[in-house]
Amino acid sequence: MSSSPSTGEITSSAAMPAQTGKITCGACKETNPVGGQFCAGCGHALYEPCFQCTKPVTLQQSFCGQCGCDLVAAISERKGRLEGKIADAIQAAKERDFERSKGLLAIVTREKDYRFKDVIANAMTAQQKIDRIAEQECGSASDRIAAAQAAYEVGDSARVVELLGSLSPNLLTPEAKSQLERSTVLLEQLKEAEGSLQEAFQKRDWATAGVVLDRLLDLQPDDASVASLAQKVGKKLIAKAETLCQAHKYTSAANLLECVPANSRGQEYSALSESVGRITWLSDQIKGEPFATPTLGRIAQQWLAESEGDPRARKVLDRISRRIKGPKASSRDVFACLDGSTQSWAGGPVGVLASPTSIDVGADATFRASPGQFNVALGLALQGLGRGRVNEDFTPKKGLLKRLGRKKVERCWGLDLGASGIKAVCLEADGEGLPKLAECHKLSYESPLTRNIDDSKLDEQVRTTLEAFLQEHEVEGTPVWVSFPARELVSRFVKLPPVADKQVKTLFEKEVESRIPLPLDEVACVSWIGPLPEDELTAIGRPAFVSAAKKQFVDRYLENLGRAGLIVSGLQATPIALLNFAAFEFANLIDLDQNDGGDLELKLPSVALFDCGAEMTTVLVISGASNWFWSFECGGNEFTRLISRATKATHAEAEKLKRNPAALSRPEIQFEMVEQRIEEMHGRLRKITTDTLVDHEEIDIKQSWCSGGGVFTHGWIKRILCDRKSQ
Repeated sequence: MSSSPSTGEITSSAAMPAQTGKITCGACKETNPVGGQFCAGCGHALYEPCFQCTKPVTLQQSFCGQCGCDLVAAISERKGRLEGKIADAIQAAKERDFERSKGLLAIVTREKDYRFKDVIANAMTAQQKIDRIAEQECGSASDRIAAAQAAYEVGDSARVVELLGSLSPNLLTPEAKSQLERSTVLLEQLKEAEGSLQEAFQKRDWATAGVVLDRLLDLQPDDASVASLAQKVGKKLIAKAETLCQAHKYTSAANLLECVPANSRGQEYSALSESVGRITWLSDQIKGEPFATPTLGRIAQQWLAESEGDPRARKVLDRISRRIKGPKASSRDVFACLDGSTQSWAGGPVGVLASPTSIDVGADATFRASPGQFNVALGLALQGLGRGRVNEDFTPKKGLLKRLGRKKVERCWGLDLGASGIKAVCLEADGEGLPKLAECHKLSYESPLTRNIDDSKLDEQVRTTLEAFLQEHEVEGTPVWVSFPARELVSRFVKLPPVADKQVKTLFEKEVESRIPLPLDEVACVSWIGPLPEDELTAIGRPAFVSAAKKQFVDRYLENLGRAGLIVSGLQATPIALLNFAAFEFANLIDLDQNDGGDLELKLPSVALFDCGAEMTTVLVISGASNWFWSFECGGNEFTRLISRATKATHAEAEKLKRNPAALSRPEIQFEMVEQRIEEMHGRLRKITTDTLVDHEEIDIKQSWCSGGGVFTHGWIKRILCDRKSQ
């Protein structure tokens, strides 16, 4: 049966029963005239709503005259519910939830119906007893909580658990609950650690014992017995690690040193740990290295010296020495292969481009001293000689020059104005033979140029260096082509249908208008459209690209060069200069005639070139019919800055250390940020290159080359380009 309305609550719409005579109050026996709702003697209600139909009934009726509801049973049910609340209150008190207990009893004691007088009396009696218990219990709990607080502050976790563990959670304050939980967990951890320690001692497993004792020192920092035991075990571990070092087992020694408790890590430990760390790092550097480099030789030599004659180090050093003196994979390569994989994830074997085979560089000492760092300058000079794949450049073209183009020249300078200095070459045309290197020049800035330098100071530094170059070299009468940085360039690549030049030009102009994010009258553009393919190559269409730079930048750049006294014949962006160089250098590798027109699947033989300069890194993929390149700001100077920050060395000193980390006092720490940055570069280069190759299934990379000063940073080639699955 559902809950009934409270006694005396009669709805306004319910009509009183039509009766005559008088009605007796059940509470005080006072006789009241019919029609009144409350007793005139005691004020008790005379009527209540029926529990079923809500019509008024007297408190003494057994059944409802309207619906026949059993009113006695309904009252009995109500009484049972009140008695249930008393029982619940008693149970709550046993659980020390005194607030809930009081709330339940209050519901009963607020009842005014005389028919529940005995239940109300029982509730009041229970309330009195519970109040006495609550007073006693809460007082005792407060004393225990205060004592536990004092024990917690001195680190006596066992006493905290003893005082609070037997108290009901309902009596604990939030802070006391937290202290009990922490103390319980601590005791469990101590018990587990002590068990593990006993087991380790039984097995004479000092490494595990050291780790466990270190944990116990954290849990019980003031326990003198634990501290003493940790020091004894620490001495054993250090002695064993020293023995392993003498046997050249550095990895095992390092693992033992990791287990030495903190209170045993004194001066002896630090010296041994640093020595092991250095030797371990030095020995690890050989793994997976694809080329025998002088840097790797110095690392092996340092490994041999610090390990006091480790036979493995001697063997590695001998092997590196033989490979350095031995033949290279090709005349282009600067290094001979070692043991690691030279396969690139981009495709084909990896090589470090040192000496181009398409240009007669002779025995020029400056060129030979900086292998792979003059490629941009070579690409500029090649375009100036009319040997570039891309004919256009960024210099303003007006009047007759625009209509007729440039005169054919036999000699041209290419000036690569990079972030670290000027790299310049002068090429001479040799009839139908190879272009010849006539002059070569390298001049570094006083400090590297970065975007953080004010434009006026940057311009002044460029002018000063150019003026020094012009004083040393006679360039008057010889065309001079100059580069500008890739960060000023916006490039877009498209694939046009295989249609004739006139039609393709119209289509390309529409593509340029839609793809360049600036008004065309505000930019200078260089574009290239692939040749009309042979019948069997029509599937590749006519690949094309457009590169744009703000005219405002171009004008300011040329003006600054003019103020230095340089007359510029051509201005080209660094990536396009690299493209011109690569197309000329690798012409035989990307020749379309190599492709068998009868193949079911068309593939374009291609070459990938990864150039890491001082501030910018560029990846270029070139075939006989297409070009693609991408640049981002991160290069060799970033590695130099990281080493300078880690060692507090000058920029010049750090520049040497990045190529000879064996000279670092703590290479495992000081070179770590360089390794992390190289890994970040690898991720960016691999993603953008792989995504492009997926979109251009016709590209088949036969060889991967790297160039630029940044690639000589130790670990760059291995971490950036080598296929790690085959290492």
